Amino acid sequence: MKKIIISAAILLGSFITMNADNRERPTTVDKLPAPAQEFLRTHFNDLTVAFVVEDPKMMGSEYEVTYTDRTEVDFDTNGNWTSVERKYSAVPASVVPQQIAAFVAKSNFPGQYIKSISRNAYTWEIELTNDLEVKFDINFNVIGYDD
Repeated sequence: MKKIIISAAILLGSFITMNADNRERPTTVDKLPAPAQEFLRTHFNDLTVAFVVEDPKMMGSEYEVTYTDRTEVDFDTNGNWTSVERKYSAVPASVVPQQIAAFVAKSNFPGQYIKSISRNAYTWEIELTNDLEVKFDINFNVIGYDD
């Protein structure tokens, strides 16, 4: 019994030690993967970076870039953007797929613009200025609303 308790304590200690360095840490734009740097240059070159955070994962790191106007851009481990959130203005039209932009333009959302957009392997999601969230499948078919 004593050996089991000691073994469990050693195992627990090794897990704690192994995860001790897996905390978010500050970094800089020039340390982001190349696709992330190019995305930021293309779509947000006129903004000033406030800070960049690296979030280590088991396989690589995820990144969050925050600008002084509170715009946030998240990237996966390969440097592909996963979400863009603007506090006071629209997500750049160059980031929004044409099918989603057309949906918002022809829908009954007068005066609304996209303030956030996120994507993963299976879905896209936008949030309009009236806080309505619209979810699309990978083929840009609407699959849900949330207000």
